Amino acid sequence: MLVRSGLLTVLLAAWCMPPACHASTADVPSSAFLDDNAAVAAATGVKLGPGYAQGCTPPRPQSWPVTQPRVPPLSPGDKPNFVVIQVDDMGWDDIGLHHPRAPDGASSAGAQTPNVDKLIKGGMSFSNFYAAPLCAMGRAALLTGRDYPRTGNLFNGLGYDAIHLGEATIGNVMQQAGYVTAHYGKWHNSRALGYEPWWRGFNDSWLPSDTYLQVDNLMRHNGRYVQTKGLVEQIMADKLMVFMKQREQDQQPFMVYYAPYAIHATPFFGRDVNHTAISLNESAKAGIYFQPEPYKSWILQQQPPPGEHNARVWAFLMYLDDVLGKIFDYVADSPQLRRNTYIMLTSDNGPSLMYVLDPAGRLQRMPSGMVGDKKTLDSYLESTGTEGSLRNFLAVWGPGVSSGGVSDVLLSLADILPTIAELAGAEGTTHEPWSGRSFANLLQPNSSLSSAQQHRFIFTLVSTGVPEQCPLIIKLMSRLLPILGPDREVLKPQPMLAYKDESGNDVMKHCIVGRYGDFKWFGVNDKVFRLANGSHIELPCNEVTDNQGRANISALFDTAAAAWWDSVVAEPHSFTKPVYQLGLGGAAMAEIDPSNVEASGIVQLQRGSMALNSVVNFTAVNDFGCWKIRPVTSGTYDIYVMYATSLPAGLAATFKLNIWHYTSGTQQRRTRGFSKQHRYTERVSAE
Repeated sequence: MLVRSGLLTVLLAAWCMPPACHASTADVPSSAFLDDNAAVAAATGVKLGPGYAQGCTPPRPQSWPVTQPRVPPLSPGDKPNFVVIQVDDMGWDDIGLHHPRAPDGASSAGAQTPNVDKLIKGGMSFSNFYAAPLCAMGRAALLTGRDYPRTGNLFNGLGYDAIHLGEATIGNVMQQAGYVTAHYGKWHNSRALGYEPWWRGFNDSWLPSDTYLQVDNLMRHNGRYVQTKGLVEQIMADKLMVFMKQREQDQQPFMVYYAPYAIHATPFFGRDVNHTAISLNESAKAGIYFQPEPYKSWILQQQPPPGEHNARVWAFLMYLDDVLGKIFDYVADSPQLRRNTYIMLTSDNGPSLMYVLDPAGRLQRMPSGMVGDKKTLDSYLESTGTEGSLRNFLAVWGPGVSSGGVSDVLLSLADILPTIAELAGAEGTTHEPWSGRSFANLLQPNSSLSSAQQHRFIFTLVSTGVPEQCPLIIKLMSRLLPILGPDREVLKPQPMLAYKDESGNDVMKHCIVGRYGDFKWFGVNDKVFRLANGSHIELPCNEVTDNQGRANISALFDTAAAAWWDSVVAEPHSFTKPVYQLGLGGAAMAEIDPSNVEASGIVQLQRGSMALNSVVNFTAVNDFGCWKIRPVTSGTYDIYVMYATSLPAGLAATFKLNIWHYTSGTQQRRTRGFSKQHRYTERVSAE
C-alpha cells in the first residue's frame, strides 16, 4: 500500500537534520594539521616530543610479546559464545597503546584505555581494518556481513538509515544456528515498527530512546518503555552480564551485540552533562562530551597538557574503558565463559574531531598522523573517506587466539559476521550473499593468508553528506529520490545510479574510495597513495606521482570499482527505504510498539520545489510525497497526521491523503481531505 499526501496551499518547514547526520564542519587541507613536531612547536609553542607522526613517518608502534594462546582452543563440537562490541566514534588513535609513552615509560601520554590495552595484548589485533564513513553505515556492515549500500543503508538519515527487512542480521543468523541473542545500546538502523532490534533477530534488547543522554535514560526493553536511573553504559554492561550469567545457568550458547553510545558527542541541539540546554554554536565551539569525574580531573594532570577538547574526549573514553573492563573481567573470571567466549571489539567509523583543534591538539588526539576524521573534507584530497575517517581497530580475544598477535591483512566490518558464523559452525544459515570474508583462519597461531585475503579490493561509498565531493548523491537523497518503476520499486539501472554516464563522465565514481595491497585510491580525482611500513598518512610524500605508475594503478582500481558498483546497484535491497508495517504483532503489540510512518521515509516527491531532511518540506501548491505501507494485520485503523507550519496568520494548510492499494500490478485509490482535522479511520486488509 502506498500513501500519497499532496499540499494544496503553501506549507514551510525548516528543521535541522538529525544530530548524527550533520555534514562536514570544515573544508580543511591536511597540511594545516599534519606537519612534523618541529613545525607544530614553532606554530603553537607546544613541544610534543617523540612518539608522534613526523610528516609521512608514522610513530614507532608499541611492542609486546607474542605468545601461545592464553585460552586453549575449543574441543571439536563445542559451541563458542560471542560478545561483539561496537563503540561509537572511537578511532584508531583512541587507544592508549597507539599513543606515545608518558614520562613513566609505561602508561600512555594521551588516551587512557588500560582495559582495552590488556584485551589487545591478550588477544589478536588487526592494523589494516576498515570501518565505515558514518554511524548507521558501520552498523549495517557489521550486522549483515555486507557492504552497507547493498542492504538499503546509505546514509545516517533521510530515510536511508535502515536495513531492508529482507536482510538477515547477525541476530537472525545466530538464532538459526541455535544461539540466544541479545542487543544492548545503540541501533541506528531505523526505529520504525519492524526494524527495531527485537524484530531483527535479538531475543533480548535494551534500546535507549533519548539519544546520547548518558544519565537516567528512558529505554525500550523489547519494545516496552522503561525509565532507568544511573549511567547508561554501566546499566547496559550490568544487563549484559546478567544475560551472560543466565546463559551460564541454562547452558545455552549466546551472541551479544553491545553498541555503546560512548564516545559520541552530545547532539548539537541537545544537553550538556548537567542536562542544561545548549545551542548549536556553543556545542560546535566546545565539543560537548560526557565528562564524568574523577576521569576529567585525572586527564587534566597529564603531561603534555591535553587541552580542553581532548581532555573531555579522553575523560569520556576512560569512563567507557572502565565499563568495558567490567565485561572483560566477568568473562575472564568465569571458568566456563573464559573457556568458550570470544570478545570482538571495534568501532563504527573514525573519530569526530572538532575543527577548532589546533595542530598540536589534533596531533595529540591522532598521533598516527592520519589525515581527516569522521566528517572533514580534505581540500588537497578533495574527498572524505580518508584514513582518519575509515581506518580503525579490531581486537579479538578468545579460545585458541594468539596472544599479542598483530596482523596487517586488509579487513573490514563486513568480515566480522562471516568469521563468527564459521567459528560457530553456522555457515549453512539463510542470508543474502555476504560481501565480507571470514578471517577465522588468522586467529590461530602460525596461520597464513589465503589467496583471497592476499589479493583483495575493499571499496567504500563515502556518502557523508559533503556535497563538494559527491553532489549527485546528496541531491538524490534529499531532492530527487531514485526513479520508481511500475512495480513501485527502485528502477535499476537508472542514470543517477551509474558509475559513469554514457559519455564517460564520472557519476557515482566521485563517491568511492578503495584499498588494495599497499595502495589507496580516490575515485573523485584518481589520486593514489602508497601506504606502506605502517604509514597511513595521505600526504604528498606518500602519493604515487609517477604518471605512468599512477595511471596503471588507478586504471586497475577504476575497473574493479566499476564492477563493484554495478554489483551494488543490482542488489535487490540497495537504495530502498523502509516499508512501514501496519499492525505488526497484532492488537497485543499496538500499545507497546505502534505503527509509525516517518516523514524521512518518503519514496517519491515533487521534484523542483520539495526538499527532505528530517522532515518533508512542502513549499508549493500541489507538492506531494509518497510512502510505502504494508498492512500486516487486517483491521480498522485510526490514522493521525502530524505536521508543523510557519504560515502567516489567516492562511491554513490543506492536505489530501490518498491511499493506493497495489496488488499484482493493479492499483486502487481512496482519498481523504483534511486541514485542521488530523485523524480519520480506514479499513485495510493484510496482503
